[in-house]
Amino acid sequence: MRTPEHVTAAEVGQFYDAMWQDGFSPGALAHGAAYIGQECLLSAAEILALGQIAEISRATFVLDLGSGTGGPACYLAQHLGCRVLGLDVSAVGQARASRRAQEQGLQHLVEFRHGDVQHLELPAASVDVILGLDAWCHIPQRAAMLQRCATWLRAGGRLAFYDHVERHPLPADERLPFYAQCCFPDLETPRSYIAALTAAGLQVDFETETAFNATRVYTPLLAAHTTQRDSPEASRGPARYQAELTRLQRMQRFAAYGMLGQIGCVALKPAGDTNPRRTGRPHGEYSGDHA
Repeated sequence: MRTPEHVTAAEVGQFYDAMWQDGFSPGALAHGAAYIGQECLLSAAEILALGQIAEISRATFVLDLGSGTGGPACYLAQHLGCRVLGLDVSAVGQARASRRAQEQGLQHLVEFRHGDVQHLELPAASVDVILGLDAWCHIPQRAAMLQRCATWLRAGGRLAFYDHVERHPLPADERLPFYAQCCFPDLETPRSYIAALTAAGLQVDFETETAFNATRVYTPLLAAHTTQRDSPEASRGPARYQAELTRLQRMQRFAAYGMLGQIGCVALKPAGDTNPRRTGRPHGEYSGDHA
């Protein structure tokens, strides 16, 4: 088995191509009627709340790194009027995202590209907000990526993201197999993420840490994957179905024990006075204790 640090962007793209190519959507199973095309742990209300904390408006240019099938980018453009450039390593995800923008009549606001953030070239100080929703956990050399993000942000620009983190150490005998199953080169801890943001010259203005979102999503997703076994097993084959089931079982168990969770942050590229640092969570459609 290859070690996680050797995971490449091409392998991550293939991982999601395989997941999405037959029309399957874990996000749709997990979010049900609240699904807006998000393949992340946040609800639509929470995505909008994060956008508002990041001060996204009609005057904002957003770079969505790991845009997936395009749901959040289109949702924010539709509700806040911002312009969005989405980038994803999955060709299937990019194609579905582009169709979504066309179907919703948002081509004038939203563009999706297929590519690797490590090879993305943008002018310095050309972006107002850089967005990430449970995607950066797949990016190797994350600290270097954050340095590049800081360069792309204009003075006063904001980095707004939620991402999977290892809140407490995973079982030693399962850690590397789990990372390999999920195409994670590694996972940050909340402390290491904050340190990497600070090292990139960004000032953390908002942060929250929780395992609640992961439990809320992975528990029904695992249940649906189990109770609706016949359809995915028939379309994907027993071996692939079993591999996905094992991965979901680990994700749900690690989240339930508080080991796997999320960090949410909005960080500023300093420009004069900034607001005092805020902590907590965006106001969404649920309430729940931090695990």
